[in-house]
Amino acid sequence: MSTRYEAESLKTFAAKLMVHAGIDPEKTDIIAEILLEGDLMGHTTHGLQMLVPYLKSMEAGDMQLTGQPETIRDTGNNMVIDGQYLPGPWLVCHALDRAAERMTEHGVVTMAITRSHHIACLQAYLPRATSKGWMMTLMSSDPSVATVAPFGGKEALYTPNPIAVGIPTSDVPIMFDFCTSITSNGQCMRSHKEGQTLPGEWVQNAEGSPTKDPGALFANPPGTIYPLGGAEYGHKGFAFGLWVEMMTAALTGRGRSEKPQKWGASVFIQLIDPAAFGGTESFIRESDFFVKACHETTPVKPEQPVRLPGESAWRKRHEQLANGVQLHPGILKSLGTWAEKWNIPLPLPID
Repeated sequence: MSTRYEAESLKTFAAKLMVHAGIDPEKTDIIAEILLEGDLMGHTTHGLQMLVPYLKSMEAGDMQLTGQPETIRDTGNNMVIDGQYLPGPWLVCHALDRAAERMTEHGVVTMAITRSHHIACLQAYLPRATSKGWMMTLMSSDPSVATVAPFGGKEALYTPNPIAVGIPTSDVPIMFDFCTSITSNGQCMRSHKEGQTLPGEWVQNAEGSPTKDPGALFANPPGTIYPLGGAEYGHKGFAFGLWVEMMTAALTGRGRSEKPQKWGASVFIQLIDPAAFGGTESFIRESDFFVKACHETTPVKPEQPVRLPGESAWRKRHEQLANGVQLHPGILKSLGTWAEKWNIPLPLPID
């Protein structure tokens, strides 16, 4: 039987580590909450596992620990924010709170963040909008990192560039979160560290040959991750990846052309209130129609009924909140070094 931990104890533990690292106490709970949400929803490569590289960035001075972001431009329903490498999860939640204040007046509010630190799991933010009956689009790129090659090329040009969308219904929200590459950096790093192969030929080596070996990315010279669609249909993922670059880095006015050196993120956020368009009631009628129609579709495999994006994550979230969180093996061990350094006890498993 897998070891489980109370969600609140994990959140408190993560917050304590960050307080000792020097982050403003008013920021730590929000960061810990977003990281924990990643694990609750099953995105274990972008949950509490991210706290280890975050702590390293804090120690190295690459993450700004105190202060506030700077507003570069504000037109009412559009804002550009310089995050000054403050913690990404806190910055995104800060931007969402500011956007929420303007939704009654504008109905659609768009936020772009430049120079954020890494923002963790994108899907973790979506319930903050769908719970209010709003749609949300969230995109992220990292101008300082390149692991994905353009379709047909060998050299890395950009990052996996994830997109997340939240759609309200009368019940479980529709939520999807996927990379525009065929897999993520986190999955490749974990597989390589654990000596595992990837489920498919998701990367290519430096010569351009497809392989299941994630070690190809860490060779000299390194290989690259394929765009979504892989070696055969990656032109579609490549187009999506370019779109995210334009919506994030290009819209903020700061991107890869400036060759930034700090690990971080350019972020695009948009909230849409259906009440400003055809009406909330009509919108929910349509979203509920699709949920019902999908559930009633005859499945190819009777034992695997059709499910909507986000349903599995939502069920997993509620199950783990009720029965305890199952962390991926090794996460607490890797955080244990930091806990020992500051004499912080590790969370106790549920008996």
